[in-house]
Amino acid sequence: MIPSETLSRFVQLFTLNDADATQRVSERLALAIQDPAAYQEQFAEELEERGIVAPLPAQELRDIALIDALLGEELAWESDWNETSAEIADGINEILTRQKTTRALLPAALLKRGQPGPEQLDAVQDALESLGLALVLFSLDSDSFPLGVVADAQAETARRLAADLGFQLTVY
Repeated sequence: MIPSETLSRFVQLFTLNDADATQRVSERLALAIQDPAAYQEQFAEELEERGIVAPLPAQELRDIALIDALLGEELAWESDWNETSAEIADGINEILTRQKTTRALLPAALLKRGQPGPEQLDAVQDALESLGLALVLFSLDSDSFPLGVVADAQAETARRLAADLGFQLTVY
């Protein structure tokens, strides 16, 4: 059994001071962790929108639950593989607005990194780093890149808590 305070601490890295969002996301993730079958039943319609109609392995379900819970709160954004760093910056700025931060990525400040694709994430991270933020890439077997943002000072905590809770993600 995962302690609820550990789960809440992890979720708060994304929800910041939004206690209601922290509670909603934490409750949803607790269900996915503690009773995957009940989670799949309760969120069957959302999973079906992703093309998921059969039971998933617990790890994959947990990771999708994290992504979908944060997407539902507008605290994550799914980037398509062919988007430019400027388009990714727009998505990240939506998250920053939802987090009620005064910081924002300026697309003009992003270094151009060749063709669209995963290398654009490096350009976005470089720009986030100058703002004291870190880019989070959530695990999803797809051609999209689910992204989030945490404070750079909390990057190691995010990695550690994710591992403790069994989530797979990369914090740049």
